[in-house]
Amino acid sequence: MSVNNTANWIYKKGEDDNIVLYSKISIYRNIDDIRFFHNMDKEDFKNTENILKSNIEELNLNLSYKKLINIPALNIRMLIENLTIPSNKNIVHASLFTDEDEDISLLINSNEHLEIQTIARGLELENCFNKAYEIESALDQKIDFAYDKKFGFLTSSPNIIGTAMRAEVCVAVPCLAWKTPDNIDYIISECNKKGLEVNVKNGLLNISNNIMIGVTEKFILDTIIEKVKEISEKEKKIRNRIKKLDRVKAEDRIYRSHAVLLSARSLKYRELINYSLWLRLGIYYDIIENINLDTIYYMAFVGKNAHLKHLYEKSNYYRNIDEIRANVIRDILKNSYFIKLISTLYLKLKFIP
Repeated sequence: MSVNNTANWIYKKGEDDNIVLYSKISIYRNIDDIRFFHNMDKEDFKNTENILKSNIEELNLNLSYKKLINIPALNIRMLIENLTIPSNKNIVHASLFTDEDEDISLLINSNEHLEIQTIARGLELENCFNKAYEIESALDQKIDFAYDKKFGFLTSSPNIIGTAMRAEVCVAVPCLAWKTPDNIDYIISECNKKGLEVNVKNGLLNISNNIMIGVTEKFILDTIIEKVKEISEKEKKIRNRIKKLDRVKAEDRIYRSHAVLLSARSLKYRELINYSLWLRLGIYYDIIENINLDTIYYMAFVGKNAHLKHLYEKSNYYRNIDEIRANVIRDILKNSYFIKLISTLYLKLKFIP
């Protein structure tokens, strides 16, 4: 984790990252001849842990190791908010390997024997897959994973049998939602026809594969990438059209959003995300000064409940979490050059030969 326990991957620029917030790959595997998660006993958990831990360590990936049961509850929630582990985790027997940036995480004994996850800012789905698949392939040479010639990789959840891989991309389309809301319904319908699931929350589209059996990993990746690029092009076209034909209304939304975030004394998370989407548009139009995408990403993560509680866990000054969020966001925007400095220093230090 980096500043205020946000994950470092949010500072690593990716393709089309004004519109595509992040790409994520999750690969699920189970060890052959060991019962699935919900039927495991203590001996099974111990064997699974020992087999996976020793083989992962032999890969020399420079990962840190933790037993989730030994991590404070607030820190667990921050890992969930950083998208490092899923929210539906079982922590009693689970352990976690992560790298320094939290863009690689390997979760043991939580729903499945092993979940390999990679995440990146922007449209980097293929890179995420290549990174995750390289780890899976290395482990597959050492461990017999449960596999059936007819059905594919076997899992405790029937929904992920087959490729046992979930690909997810999060997309911000404020202008499509504003000017052509029917387009969102059309996008959802078209994605569903392709076997993709779309969840709409806080003005964001989360697109993932709904089908894992009877398809290849390449098909899943190609389908999602094609759809995301299509959505991104639609958003860009309408942004450019608005800039020519309805610039004043767009700028009004951008500057109002900036003003609210700079002045609000109480702020819900969904409001933060909604206003941040308009700041993204302001950056796209190059009309917002002293704010870059690093600042927007930082606000989106540090503005989540567990991160805020960690920042102010010993403070009794604020009455509720919305007041804390408003104060933190005001401070970030008033000192946004510090975020630029943090991200610049991080990248320089990271890549010094």
